[in-house]
Amino acid sequence: MSVVTPERFAGALSWSEFLAGSTKELETRANGFAAVELTPTQRERLERLKAAGLAKVLVIEEDWCGDAARSGPVVARMAQEAGLEARWFRRDSNLDLMDQYLENGKSRAIPAIVFMDATLGYITHWGSRPAHVKAAKEQFGPLPAKDDPAWPEAFARFRTVLFGAYAQDYPNAIVEEFLSHLEMALLK
Repeated sequence: MSVVTPERFAGALSWSEFLAGSTKELETRANGFAAVELTPTQRERLERLKAAGLAKVLVIEEDWCGDAARSGPVVARMAQEAGLEARWFRRDSNLDLMDQYLENGKSRAIPAIVFMDATLGYITHWGSRPAHVKAAKEQFGPLPAKDDPAWPEAFARFRTVLFGAYAQDYPNAIVEEFLSHLEMALLK
């Protein structure tokens, strides 16, 4: 699977450049990045993944996305800790790239996080929410249409449920999910 050219990857944003060009969810991102403290075992797992070929991470997101504001900082910190090259692409100006990683083959859900080897060879991708957050969302049920008068209140409840799920063992639950996902792809 051709993901992106070396030139396009190199020209994408670093974590700090992504943050500098963002105006929303900055506090959430800063707190998330600071909260990541890898255990010695998690560091060892990351080193094994790196030895197995993990070298680069491509992240597709937007600054307004609450899900990305919780997962993006975790992957940024993990990449920093492991010495992986990570690059950020804004979804709305890179739809051709986003369309390679549609959730369930139809949704441009973000973040989409693509893990690659040193030559930008595809390893696996992950998105858009951790499994335990997806489960909480499913228990909530469908939202009314945005033009429905009940939508604002339902959406506010939805955000409370969603962000409450993220708070459970944050950010460790996301670290563990990323590591397990990568181990399944690289250490079969």
